[in-house]
Amino acid sequence: MAKGYWINHVEEIIDQEAFDRYVTKVNALIAKTQIGAIDMQFAAVAEFETFEKAMSFISHPAYVDALNELGVDEIISVKRTSCVVSG
Repeated sequence: MAKGYWINHVEEIIDQEAFDRYVTKVNALIAKTQIGAIDMQFAAVAEFETFEKAMSFISHPAYVDALNELGVDEIISVKRTSCVVSG
């Protein structure tokens, strides 16, 4: 069975304190590489045993707790693109 990957590219951090609390809770890996025209302030990749586990991560209680650090509407704290891929 193919693994699953949660990929998060952050273009702009608006509320640094909220974002720092979020990152601390999700314990993300920071990437220093960028490909593309848009500047990236942060990137994270999380590997899961299966694609299905990667897809279900959004409802994991610990992730929901971390996501709450960004506030009721996360676009007030951060401008990002997230995706889940199989690999």
